[in-house]
Amino acid sequence: MAKQIGQMLMESGMIDLDDLNEALEIQKSSPQKLGEILVNMGTITPEELEMILEFQGEEE
Repeated sequence: MAKQIGQMLMESGMIDLDDLNEALEIQKSSPQKLGEILVNMGTITPEELEMILEFQGEEE
């Protein structure tokens, strides 16, 4: 089973637990995906998101 993107970003050191929790709170009232929220927050770059999504796809 593929890891969730938040877990992968934390394990890679791109985000910390506070970043993840903040993004998850925003996601509760937003139609956006977690990765998009983190990019909009400035926590990760679009390139980092693309890289982690590619890696996530390889694990499936």
